[in-house]
Formats: sequence, C-alpha cells, structure tokens
Amino acid sequence: MNHLAHVLLAGPHPDHRLGAFLGDHVKGTAALDALPPEIARGVRLHRKIDSWSDSHPAVVELRARSGPGWRRYSGVILDVLFDAMLVRNWHRYHAVPLATFAREIDVLLAARRAELPARLVRFSIWAREVGLWTRYDERAMLDDIFARLAARHGRPGPLADGAQLLDRMAPEIERTFREIFPWLQARARTFVENGRVTAS
Repeated sequence: MNHLAHVLLAGPHPDHRLGAFLGDHVKGTAALDALPPEIARGVRLHRKIDSWSDSHPAVVELRARSGPGWRRYSGVILDVLFDAMLVRNWHRYHAVPLATFAREIDVLLAARRAELPARLVRFSIWAREVGLWTRYDERAMLDDIFARLAARHGRPGPLADGAQLLDRMAPEIERTFREIFPWLQARARTFVENGRVTAS
C-alpha cells in the first residue's frame, strides 16, 4: 500500500494519519519512541500494514506472476498500483467522497508541516499542487510517480516502467486489491483500538 491507502487505513485521528504518512521515514526504535504516542501508533500501524500486505498469499502470488525482471521491484510497484485501485474503488471502502478526503490530507499535512522531514514536506507540497490523491489512477500521474521513484532509487527500469505492469495485469491487480483491502481495514481498526491484532 502507498500513501493514500495508509492514511485511509489509519482512521480519522489526525495523529494516526500523520504517523501513517511518516511511516517509512521513521527509522529505528529510538526515533519511534521519541514521537508522541498517537503519532507513534500511526507509524506502527504503517509498519504492520506493510507486513500484512507483503505476506498475504494473494500478494505473494501476484508478485511471483509479475515475471522475470519485475519481481525485485514488484513490491514497490504494486504499492503504487494498489493506491490506483483504491481510487478506482473508493466508494466501496469509505463513505466520505475522495475529493473531500483528499482535502483533509492536504490540510493536515500543511498544518503539521513542521513535524515532517524535508523530503516529505516537498512531497506534500507537490501532491497538493498536482492533485495526487484523486489522480492516482491516471496513466500520466502513474508515469510521473514511477519516474520519480526510479530517479530516487537510481534505477531507470523497471521502476520507471511500473505502469506497464498495470497494462499487463490490471484484472489480477484489481482482484487482489479487492480481496485484501477489506481484510486490511478490519485488522487496522483492531490495531488502532487495541494496539495489537491477535486474530488472523
């Protein structure tokens, strides 16, 4: 899952959403423990979601079917494409319209900018300017996202061509997303409420 899915799965609490957005940028136990408790809970949830998603049999199978040359980066690519699937299927998973939810994200990130690392500040400004949250499923936007990822990783391919995986496997990707996302929602709700998940 990528940014949009992580923020949605974090629930309505602003600190949980901020922690979900920070997720990958908080390294180590000391950095996590230094955060306010509810932001830390959002970061922990982000990490759990990544683990749950990556280890789900349907995702493991989808990555295996991506084919030679794709498998190494298929996890990163699918994270982005799952956000595209979330945009396409938004009405199934949240009662608030996507445009309204997108404004909530932009307002939160602007208000809490001082708590973001510089790279996320730049990203949040870019996301607002281009209308990222409502455009994740547009081909031009996906190409731009994958070009940025490739530049950051220093890997022109296959990351730069990530949208081609959608061309090849759109039905399988959407089917997998629709299988796992309600499951992730249920587990995320339990984690936010209890700080842990014991049920499968």
